Amino acid sequence: MKIAITKSTLRIPPTYFATAHAEKLKDRHEFRVFTLAADINDASVTIPVTDFAPRAGLGFRQRELMIPAFMPLMTLAVRRYRPDLIHQHFATWSLPAVNASLQSGAPLLTTLHGSDVVALGNPADTLMAKWHHRNVLAAAARSRRILAVSRYLAGRAVELGLDAAKIHVHYQGVDTDYFVPGPERSGADAPVVLFVGTLNTQKGIRDLIDASLAVWRRAHHRLVVVGNGPLRDAVQEQAASHPHIEFLGRLDREQVRGLMQRAWLLVAPSQEAGGAREAAGLVLLEAQACGTPVLAYRSGGIPEMVDDGASGLLAAEADYPGLQAALADLLRLSAADHRSMRRAARRFVEESRSLAGSCRELERHYQDTAAC
Repeated sequence: MKIAITKSTLRIPPTYFATAHAEKLKDRHEFRVFTLAADINDASVTIPVTDFAPRAGLGFRQRELMIPAFMPLMTLAVRRYRPDLIHQHFATWSLPAVNASLQSGAPLLTTLHGSDVVALGNPADTLMAKWHHRNVLAAAARSRRILAVSRYLAGRAVELGLDAAKIHVHYQGVDTDYFVPGPERSGADAPVVLFVGTLNTQKGIRDLIDASLAVWRRAHHRLVVVGNGPLRDAVQEQAASHPHIEFLGRLDREQVRGLMQRAWLLVAPSQEAGGAREAAGLVLLEAQACGTPVLAYRSGGIPEMVDDGASGLLAAEADYPGLQAALADLLRLSAADHRSMRRAARRFVEESRSLAGSCRELERHYQDTAAC
């Protein structure tokens, strides 16, 4: 099968999910990625990528501002590729794929990732909001099948009026050949609590820092923060004031994997902010694939990414005392109990959230969509 993967913009790192399935399935199908602006900085990406916004002397953010002008060119290029199927990631900025499908007759499949459903739920009271509504509704109408990355997201899409008969849950999965457990941790060092993500209110970094400060005296540990975002300065200030907090900024994929393999646990206290919740949470799966237990709030699609009580713990959404108590409990685990939780974390991802399993499901979705 000849498959066109379409997306508004593509930066790798960090957006590996857009090409991960194609890399695993490329021996069985032909893939090409079409995106309005791309920035690929990882030699492991071998799927051909075509983009359209000019590059000469322009930064990526400048190119992003130009993408509306190049949407017709992307539609034409997808048509000329003559795909058997078009797979659109995110229903926002989907009109190039929708129009290519309308003009060529190629079936369209769309994966919802979260921000597109949030956009549909927001009032269409600005030009940009109206644009997002138009794109999401056009993709939903044209798509023969719609994939949602969690049951939570599928439910939200149905609540907002999308056709339940078209919607299927498809967990993205993580590569369990890449994210693997590291060597047994040394008991001599203070356990590492790891955060990886955008430094903003929704990702809950403030809650984690506060919880770390509250339990540190009775449960010594190091808090390592990886990421960037609007709360960067606040995180740096806390790291400067508290020696057990280490801020590393943005790291590459291999460096993040190394930290996950060495951490005692990963904490992802994502919560509702501005009407948005985490649709899935791949970082939780990556950590568990590395044999690292996780702690998170029970928010959005996150509960679907953790075997609560076995591979990690969940606290009620925005329940800071609950987060603090769970953090202390996990830091006080015996070595034997921690090893048991590590094994459960790895097993959960291998059995139900692996990229290999996700690829098998996606291939069936491709075949069913093309056959409709």
